[in-house]
Amino acid sequence: MSAKFTVKNFSVVVPIHNEEEIILDSAAQIYDICKRQGLDFQLIFVENGSVDETLPLVKKFIFKKKECQVHTLDLANYGNALKKGFSISTNEIVVSFDIDYFSEDFLKEALKLKNSFSAITASKRLVKSDDGRRLIRRIATFTFVKILKVLFGTGLSDTHGMKAVRHKSIVAQIQNVVSTEDLFDTELLIRIERSGEKILEVPAIINEIRPSVSVIYKRIPRTIKSLIKLKVQLSKESLNTKSL
Repeated sequence: MSAKFTVKNFSVVVPIHNEEEIILDSAAQIYDICKRQGLDFQLIFVENGSVDETLPLVKKFIFKKKECQVHTLDLANYGNALKKGFSISTNEIVVSFDIDYFSEDFLKEALKLKNSFSAITASKRLVKSDDGRRLIRRIATFTFVKILKVLFGTGLSDTHGMKAVRHKSIVAQIQNVVSTEDLFDTELLIRIERSGEKILEVPAIINEIRPSVSVIYKRIPRTIKSLIKLKVQLSKESLNTKSL
């Protein structure tokens, strides 16, 4: 193991949905990034609800690559895809990449994470971050984080995008996570933070390789509804804990 790393192995989870145009090129880039680290790794693709050639293409890509695997969910659900990948990952630290948003620099930061931290995120809201997304998406992120701080008192400046979580923290929290779709990873980080564990944030550099595939005006009401549901759930859990 390289002296600069604090873990012996890692897993990378990549949700994929209708990605036939970029799947082969991006999957190859992610695979090469993982190989260059010189550690044992898993590369887990979780296909969810695709209606194009994504699944046969990714199966073709992973053929004879012992580090790679693909799992399939019937319905399109980003959060459930992440949860599936996190649940079956077995290595010391689990990294979340999107097929159109990944970084070797971030992976290296995750692999040398100090033992005092349970997770690391690439935040688009830090001073040194470079967010190349459209203005409307930057405004949406700013608003989302403000809502998170009001509802949950989180100290995090961003919960979406690239992240890595220690396997032991995933095991401790994942069965409690009620959110799917857009908020699975947000809730997981909030639960880790609320348990008293530390999360490191590093600057994110984003240069979109394609326009966003999600329609923001459709996500807003869905996300607000999910945030309210999560607030109610955490409040109930807090009351139950106090009554013990």
